[in-house]
Amino acid sequence: MMLATLHDRIHPLFPAYAQKDLKTAVRVLASALQCSDPRYCGDELFNLPLPTLYHRLDTYLQEQGKSNHTIRNIKNNVSRMFRLAEAHHLLNIVPATPTRRFKPMEMPNRPGSECIKVPKIGLPFSQWPVILQTEFAAYEKWATAAIVHGRDASRRKRQTTFKNYRGFCESYFGFLINICHIEEPHFDQLFDLDLLHRFVEWHVNEIHQRSNYFIIQFLHFVTSVIRQYRTDFLDVYPAIVKLKKTLPIPPETYNKNDAWVPLATIEQIALALYPKKEPWQLRRGAGTALHAGLSLMLRLWTFIPYRKRNMCEMELDDNLYQTSEGTWRIRFVGDQLKVAAKRGRTNVFDLPFPPTLVPVLEDYLARWRPILSAKTNHRYPHVFLNNRGRPHTDEIRETLRNIIYSYTGKHWHPHVIRSVWTTEWIRNTHGDFYTAAIMLNDRIETIIKNYAHLLEEDIAEKAYRLIEERNGQGK
Repeated sequence: MMLATLHDRIHPLFPAYAQKDLKTAVRVLASALQCSDPRYCGDELFNLPLPTLYHRLDTYLQEQGKSNHTIRNIKNNVSRMFRLAEAHHLLNIVPATPTRRFKPMEMPNRPGSECIKVPKIGLPFSQWPVILQTEFAAYEKWATAAIVHGRDASRRKRQTTFKNYRGFCESYFGFLINICHIEEPHFDQLFDLDLLHRFVEWHVNEIHQRSNYFIIQFLHFVTSVIRQYRTDFLDVYPAIVKLKKTLPIPPETYNKNDAWVPLATIEQIALALYPKKEPWQLRRGAGTALHAGLSLMLRLWTFIPYRKRNMCEMELDDNLYQTSEGTWRIRFVGDQLKVAAKRGRTNVFDLPFPPTLVPVLEDYLARWRPILSAKTNHRYPHVFLNNRGRPHTDEIRETLRNIIYSYTGKHWHPHVIRSVWTTEWIRNTHGDFYTAAIMLNDRIETIIKNYAHLLEEDIAEKAYRLIEERNGQGK
């Protein structure tokens, strides 16, 4: 919701004598939030705790030389608008101090999750026939080895990617054994047109009654294997592509609003997480030290929208380092990034550590990380460690989801931070795609493709206002 939209909905609820003052207060609030117009001021900017908004208004209006009486009136009108919005269920005012209001143990399933549940017909790799295991292992070695004769370096796969590939094959070969009753499946059956058609039709018509991204990605995986690894099956490639075209575009499984948490709220939760006690005041301290690391991680995400992998794999002296001048920087290179090369050159993502967070970083490294690293004999170089002194793995997703849920009731996950960060940046800068592409370490064409729709927001409202102004001038 835009601030102008909120004003339009609350405006009729104000007494006639105060409606003009409300319009002024909304315009001033947008300016105080460094937004040129309430029509472009999204709720990620204005839906902050009221004390925070009061502080922004005080700072802005005092710089303008406004009297205390004017400042008080504007703050009163803003407060009244927000409280009316909450009373009419248009907005939930963010508490001044984040409080844990929701219990992760009682977290409901995220709406849409029922659409991606697959019956347990998949066959784990450990239960595959030996011949099939051997054939798949040969493909894995070819795809993940650093150098392979005849393989283009750009086709090397990360282990994370190959984990997804294994999941596709566990589902497919499980189907062959459990549904088709093929006792000894082999790797070449991954390219059998008849079996592929049966698997796709079973998956879509019998299991989900609709197309979904899993089956589309599965067929994309099969065609990739043919193009890159099993070129002896190129004759069936066009038929598989044709099969993929028969699948309708699947509807969105999830609504991003279910996981959407503004950066300002993430910052507040992170501040609430950071330890209030000194290490010597704690009996054990691993849990508290863990919260210190998670707090720093969340705050760093609000500045730089790294992928979860980069945050978990960040190492001291390699990725996080100090220059000879004492400046902290974060640097990822090549295979450490999702895209190892750009335009034929090694991809280098090197940014200064946010100056605001440097004192927090140094405090964490000096006081809290040593408590975690002492939990194991092996000294891991990773910046962020779990409560056992080991690097974070996929468990960090659930840990952070539970923390954010306990404060917000949202099904937050680390990857959504990239969408939130980019959306807030483009809205606040009225379309600075270039900086967004740099901060996401992505191609500007990709950012424009995925976020250009933000520039079209409130187009209808703008047209209506222009028509109203034109009609008003004509009277």
